[in-house]
Amino acid sequence: MRYRQIGFFFASWLLVSTAVADVLQLKEGHPDSYVVKKGDTLWDISGHFLRKPWLWPRLWQVNPQVKDPHWIYPGDVLNLVWVNGEPRLIQGHPGQKRQIKLSPKVRIEVKYSPVPTINLAAISAFLRSDHILPANSKLEDMPYILGNNLNDKAMLETQTLYVKGSLVSGQQYGVYRPGDVYKDSKSGDILGQRAIMTGVVTAGAAHPDGITEVLLTKNVKDVQQGDRVLPLPEQENLDAYFTLQPAALPGTGEIIAMSGDSSIAGKYEVVFLNKGLKDGVKSGQVFAILKPGVAVTGNSADTLAYKLISTEGQKAFSGDSQRLPDEQVGEAMAFKIYDRVSLALILRANDQIRTGFLVGNP
Repeated sequence: MRYRQIGFFFASWLLVSTAVADVLQLKEGHPDSYVVKKGDTLWDISGHFLRKPWLWPRLWQVNPQVKDPHWIYPGDVLNLVWVNGEPRLIQGHPGQKRQIKLSPKVRIEVKYSPVPTINLAAISAFLRSDHILPANSKLEDMPYILGNNLNDKAMLETQTLYVKGSLVSGQQYGVYRPGDVYKDSKSGDILGQRAIMTGVVTAGAAHPDGITEVLLTKNVKDVQQGDRVLPLPEQENLDAYFTLQPAALPGTGEIIAMSGDSSIAGKYEVVFLNKGLKDGVKSGQVFAILKPGVAVTGNSADTLAYKLISTEGQKAFSGDSQRLPDEQVGEAMAFKIYDRVSLALILRANDQIRTGFLVGNP
């Protein structure tokens, strides 16, 4: 059991200047109070009140006497009040609604696990494991697992393995299995290749014929013969700390793949975008997910037609056509950024999210 000071929630993540310029717009039908539930995130709670949940830090009152961020917890009651003409969420009692002038207060109370900003469990595996290799990577030239002297096809922690290739003694390496190659749907350019982490090894003694002895120190999956051995990327040391801000793409991007085997995804699932560092994407940026508008053919009301493509769940056409507007069906936050590919967590979805859907500025 531990103690903490409960003041008004201090938003340690500041928004960029463009976001600060946004006006806080309350969602139609918003509640006047909310009781925090187990499993809630700050994004979820703010989504009950705001049309733009990524502006959540401005909805929470700041206690200037508290230096460190203090979280809210399941069971806390949050009330919507107005301070100097702007909406704020404060701790209080159900039904409290009035114009107030806030003064900082501090008290001691027993609390448990705090409410996170987003669902970190949904992305933790991606922060620490899989990697996207640049388009110019040559996996065939990289060191690979030969096996062990136990004739195992699947190798486990604490076993001694042998690698074909030179490694630096004492250094840790990631073991990866080649995954999907990602291409731009319009240009056909290769954007990168997914490397699926299977384990971590520590390099040991060098042997003749270019063979290096390694110790398998961690299994993510079964390590197999032929898995590639690569230096652990810098991104593997990322902290789960995000400054939420609206995306600022010059145009639109596209969802090119899902993290799983399915072609559809929903809330708290991870998708791959065809935009990355070269496009100005930053960790914590929030994108609108857009369902592409269909095209309608025909020269008059009597000749209108479209054709359903069942594999994509969308409608596509040939000949002269006019396209209907794209529809926003959710939001996603970029959290792991590579040169030309980004991983994003779906924060909201009011429709099935599919490969081929667009992403743009919210």
